[in-house]
Amino acid sequence: MPPKSGHDDPTSLRSAPPSAAASVRPGIVGGAAWRIGRVAGIDVAIDSSWVLIFLLVTVSLGTQLRLAHEEWHWSSTWGTGVVTSLLFFASIVLHELGHSLVAQRVGVRVRSITLFVFGGLAALESEPRRPRDEILIAVAGPLVSTALGIVFLAGAGALGDQPGFREVIGEALAWLGRINLVLAAFNVVPGFPLDGGRVFRGILWATTGSFERATTAAAASGSLFAYGLIAMGVLTVIFGGEILGGLWLVFIGWFLLSAARATAGQVVLERILESVQIGDVIVPVEEARVSRSDTVEYVLADAVLRHGLRTLYVVEGPDELRGLVTLRELSQVPADERAQRRIEEIMLDVDQLALLAPDENGWEALRRMAEWNVNQLPVTKERHLLGAVTRERLLAVVQARLALGEKRAFPGRRKRRGG
Repeated sequence: MPPKSGHDDPTSLRSAPPSAAASVRPGIVGGAAWRIGRVAGIDVAIDSSWVLIFLLVTVSLGTQLRLAHEEWHWSSTWGTGVVTSLLFFASIVLHELGHSLVAQRVGVRVRSITLFVFGGLAALESEPRRPRDEILIAVAGPLVSTALGIVFLAGAGALGDQPGFREVIGEALAWLGRINLVLAAFNVVPGFPLDGGRVFRGILWATTGSFERATTAAAASGSLFAYGLIAMGVLTVIFGGEILGGLWLVFIGWFLLSAARATAGQVVLERILESVQIGDVIVPVEEARVSRSDTVEYVLADAVLRHGLRTLYVVEGPDELRGLVTLRELSQVPADERAQRRIEEIMLDVDQLALLAPDENGWEALRRMAEWNVNQLPVTKERHLLGAVTRERLLAVVQARLALGEKRAFPGRRKRRGG
């Protein structure tokens, strides 16, 4: 996933990334996402936008059932709509879980599975190492959806047309069977970032030996498919008169187009930053160094108000990093206690921080900033503070190299892409 921007002071640098433990995190399309549990060691979350699609699906199902079965009691109609909608989204979780379990099997860590307005998203921590892994991960989801569709339809067929409660269950199973098969069919379209597009990328990767070229081609096919959906949606509104259905196609097309473009851009970003060594982009933090014995009042007056700093590094001796303190911790100390409270009482210990080494690369730094939801990280060598690396500094390097036409000026990818 493209790195998301965080905040200016790394107040969340604890012994585990916020993304792995927090119950509330930034959402996929804005808003927030809530962690609801873990499956196979993977966080499962619900994006705030999911509420909208859940309500739409439930209302649509309830309305269809009411028109088709006027003899049903309202509680059966709407109860079936709610339960079937929940089972549908459980099916999407299983679809994403199929991707995730295979990804873990081939050595790719999975950060989370999130339900949102356009379905589900499994957030992989890195790209697959080999074309074969890419293909295996991609096909797992549609296979799960296909299997679910067959099982649901078989269950509906076994119940037959018997009246009463069995009829209600049969209707729900039949709908779930059909929608899972539709989901599988839609996802095998060879347009990135759909599963079929990822299979397409894996095949091109194996054929050309270039992950970048394969991603560019797959993203182009994804963009073409997205434009087709948008055009279809517009025509549906104009000539079909189905405003809601047409707009939905437009929104799906827009999302797929944005995702395809973002992926292509991320490949360029990753390629450039992998050639950047952290030791070459360190930002000095001399003015941001404070002592454990300094008072909160002194640090606020000197470092914060005088120099405008928000992140301060607690050092001992010339450069031994002992911890970190930010404006958030400083501001939480009551005004009448700031003259007596010392920095060591409120700082985050060095063992709670995410640290970078000077021989790591810029892409790893940016990935870790996104994981910890921060904009800068300290650079150390054997606990000696060398400086910091900021998101702004990394992106400035990318912009400079792109301006100089170095977008494709780097040698082949690291060896883990091969094969």
